[in-house]
Parts: sequence; C-alpha cells; structure tokens
Amino acid sequence: MSDSTRWIVVVEEPFLPADAGGRVETLSFLTAAAAAGIRMQVLVPARDDIDIAAYEEAIPGSAVTRLRRDDSPRAHLTPKPFMHASRPVGPLRRALEATPPRADAVISYSCRSSHLGEEIARIWKLPHLVRAHNVDSEFFRVLARSGSGPRALAYEVEYHKLRLAELSLHHSPLVTCIADISLEDHQWRRARASVPTFHLPPFLPVGALRAGVGADAATDPASAAPRDGQRLVFVGSLDTPTNIEALRWFLGGCWPSVRVRHPEATFQVVGRRPEDGLAAWLAGFDGVELHTDVPSVVGYLTAATLSVNPMQSGSGVNIKAIEAMATGTPVVSTPTGSRGLGWTPGTDLLVAEEPAAFAAAVSDLLAQPARAAEIGAAGRAYVLRELDHGTLIRTIEEHLNPAV
Repeated sequence: MSDSTRWIVVVEEPFLPADAGGRVETLSFLTAAAAAGIRMQVLVPARDDIDIAAYEEAIPGSAVTRLRRDDSPRAHLTPKPFMHASRPVGPLRRALEATPPRADAVISYSCRSSHLGEEIARIWKLPHLVRAHNVDSEFFRVLARSGSGPRALAYEVEYHKLRLAELSLHHSPLVTCIADISLEDHQWRRARASVPTFHLPPFLPVGALRAGVGADAATDPASAAPRDGQRLVFVGSLDTPTNIEALRWFLGGCWPSVRVRHPEATFQVVGRRPEDGLAAWLAGFDGVELHTDVPSVVGYLTAATLSVNPMQSGSGVNIKAIEAMATGTPVVSTPTGSRGLGWTPGTDLLVAEEPAAFAAAVSDLLAQPARAAEIGAAGRAYVLRELDHGTLIRTIEEHLNPAV
C-alpha cells in the first residue's frame, strides 16, 4: 500500500471510546487503514464537540473533522429515514469547502452515512464503497414488532423509510460497491442490488487482540492454560432492545440451571448506558454483577471463564463474540448470535438454541476447563486467520479499483 493512497471516510458516529460493537469495528478498520499507509480525512457526525486531538492520535496520519448532527424533532418529520435526516448534507458541504478533499476514494463506514458519501462521490467523481454493518430496515422491523405504543409506531415508520432508502442505495449510480459485514446479509443484498456487493468480515478488534493469550495458544490448544474460576461475562450496550432481550432470555431460562450445577458461578453484565430499571432487575438474581460505562471491556473478557452471547434477534455480526474470541475466551452463543461468519460450531465456539441446551453448554464448559481452553484457542485462531487487517484492506482496494 502506498502512502499516496488517500481516502475520505464518513463514519456513523463518534467512535471514541470504542465501547460498543460498531464503534469497535470502525476504530479497528481505521487503525488497519492507517497502518497500511493510507492517508484519511475522517468525517464524524456528532451531536456535541469531539476531542479532535484524541481522534487524530488514535488514527495516525489522519485529519478528523466533526460534522454537526441534527437530532431536533424536524429530523423525524421528513420522508428520509431519521438516521439520514439527522446527518444533514449541509455541514458536510461546508466542511469540504473549508478543506477541499485530496482523495482517491470515499468510504461510507455505515449505511447510516451513505447519503453523505454519495454527495462526495457526486461532486468529486470518486469511487464510493459503502460498509454495511447490518440490514437497518430489518433491525427496525424487529424493534417495531417487539415494542408497543408510540415507540413501536415510530419504529414502524422508520422501517418503511429505510426500505425505500435501501432500494435507492441498491441501485445508486453514486455507489461503486457495498461491503456487508455478514455473509447472510451479503446474500440477502446480492439478490436485490444492481450495485456490486461482497462480503467483508469485521476487522479484528485491536484492543482485544493486544490483550489476548500468547501466540502459541492461537495454534496449539494444549499450550493454553485452563482459566481458573467460574465467571461468565456478557458484553453489550445496555440500552439496546436486542441486548436486553438476550439478557432476559438467558437470565430467565438458563442462569437458574447453571447455578444449580455451579453454585459458585458468577455472571458479569458489562456495557454502557443501562436502561432505566435494569440495575434493579439484575439485582434480583444471585451471582449477577453489573459493570457500566467501563473504560474497556477487554479486562473483563480476559478474566472470564467464558463469554455468553444469547442473542435472539438482530442482523450483522456480533462484534462482542469476536472480541471474546480474540482474547482466547470461549464463547457460547445462540444461532442468531453466531451468524455472519463461517466459523465452525463445536470447534470455534459452542452454539445452542433452546434454553436447556444453552445452559448445558455453559455448565459443561465450566466443568471442563481443558475443553473450555480448547474452544477458546480455536476461536482465537479462527479470528486471527480470517479477520487479518492487511488482507481486508487489500480486499477493499481491489473493489474500489477493480481495473488495477
């Protein structure tokens, strides 16, 4: 990769601190691109001011610009999805007039910012790649179906707006290609889009990788010492309905059975912005601890015996599972939580759908430290092999410049 390669990257939201799945993946991508010698102008839609110096320190060689977001009621009252209307084009135009871009390509690192990338591609005639973290309309459809009252109605309206926005994106002359993080989402989109699509797995989380087990354990399960204790961990944003749904499913249907077999087991719930009433609800379960708004989740993962990923709905790839795998922590997941990549259930992680089977998988790993270490080492080896930063950056380059 040459230092002369320049990209404009429009992200979805502020990604520091990297305390949620999308933020972790965004920072990992930007870190990988900077390490490959790519010069970037990174545009960050944000409600409030951001620490530009901290962002530019996190992404060496990059220039970071904040774009003002509009979260006023009027952003809900347009034909556009709120996620587009709240990221208006006006601040983008003013920012690029003040600092004209020198770029070879534009990357919208979320469908939620793709309209901004299209504007850049239109004016400066640049190739444009859109990174899709999930199928946004499907996510809002799930929220609408699982909710009630005015909020469910708002989700339903956003769902229909997003379907129209996706239809436009799929056939946009201002989009060179769409890169889906999930294999299933890529297959769904490929059947609907005239724009070229491909599967681009998530970038390996940098923080989790640095704190992982030794290099030998990534290739030799026998070299990974069994972890002591009986500590489970769940990592995720605690104001996200799909994560709350997952916690209720696990604590209501699985945790009592685990505690019968392992009375000393503890369960740490780690995440940001807990919704109202969550702390009080969790306090009603024996052995459950709540840790909120922590600087980093990595320490919790490396100290855990295993990580649970009991997702019941959602799309994309669960970055929380990849973070755990990168540290060598074995993962027990539902089929929904393990979708998106080609890992092997029973080897790279354990997968169970019903509460009884999920509880049994957790309990068995707690009772078999050597087996848990084997699963953890295999999962780490998988993500090291399949989510290599250099390989993924080269894949992006090939799709942005197919003739090269």
